[in-house]
Amino acid sequence: MAVYPELKGRVAVVTGAAQGIGASTVREFAKQHTLVALLDIDEFDAQKLAHEIKEGGTRAMAVRTDVTDEQSVISALARVAEEFGGIDILVNSAGGYGKLTGVEEMQVEEWDRTVALNMRGTFLTCKHAIPYLKKSKAGRIINVSSISGRTLFGSTSPAYAASKAGVIQLTRFLAIELGPSGITSNSIAPITTLTPRVRALRTEANIEQIASQIPLRRLPDPEDHANAMVFLASDSAAYLNGVALDINGGRILM
Repeated sequence: MAVYPELKGRVAVVTGAAQGIGASTVREFAKQHTLVALLDIDEFDAQKLAHEIKEGGTRAMAVRTDVTDEQSVISALARVAEEFGGIDILVNSAGGYGKLTGVEEMQVEEWDRTVALNMRGTFLTCKHAIPYLKKSKAGRIINVSSISGRTLFGSTSPAYAASKAGVIQLTRFLAIELGPSGITSNSIAPITTLTPRVRALRTEANIEQIASQIPLRRLPDPEDHANAMVFLASDSAAYLNGVALDINGGRILM
């Protein structure tokens, strides 16, 4: 494990923190002794993970948050800033989709839910975290996009692909807008990752088929992405801004 001493005592807010990539990111920040705030609509699992982190000796708090609801986001960030004294790092990991379907078959309601979760949620948390990040000496925004937002790869949701492409472009816009304030904004674009959600949506045969197309011949674990985001939050990545970091085992080279 890489160690970044400068992350000790900084405050990281992670959305979608109760499971998957978000939960792994919380654990990796905790190993750096970063104070972690877990924002998730799943309050039970978020509180359970926060308890685990505190048992390990790192300060943590969980706040039930609906990232698609502006007032919920405003309230959650204010609670974090009051409890921890500010916010230095924002990781937008909340996202996903409900169904694998084509455009013709997709219901408008499913489109709206998916775009709201991936795009509106990222926009709202970034918008309302900016005032806190501007007070930090090392403000960081890290948004989780997807390989589906970079190129079409395998079966996915059209709403998911479109919204994750939007996350990358929003991140680039933030990089330009916030750079003069000393805040960096970057994104990661993971390939299909072995999270509980992916295992529920895809068959073992489908997972093996995807892995066979990757030079490393495996799908990533959530920790592969969490480690990259901890690096992006560190001083070692202080001059990376507006980057979309492809974490796909060499499947797509751009």
